[in-house]
Amino acid sequence: MCDELGNNEYMQAYVEEAGGTTLCSAISGDGCSEKEIKYATTWKAKSYADVDKQLKRLEGMKGKKMKPNLKKWIVQRLSLLKQIAREIAPSDPKDEL
Repeated sequence: MCDELGNNEYMQAYVEEAGGTTLCSAISGDGCSEKEIKYATTWKAKSYADVDKQLKRLEGMKGKKMKPNLKKWIVQRLSLLKQIAREIAPSDPKDEL
């Protein structure tokens, strides 16, 4: 597969697109573009309810027809928001037992 995709950038883009994920860590900023860091920083300051609402909005948009670069940005934002949601989710008292 490496020979088919050519270089590492194409490989990374393929894996991210096929897996619906990104190599960017929303919490630490590792592997993120400036655009992703700015987006993650903005959403880390919001409440869990706001993040959850945005996740649902983007999930609804994901299936719609759009340009490939816009689709990629939606997938990137979804990945970032899912990471943030896991980090700021209110703890469940049952989990502590």
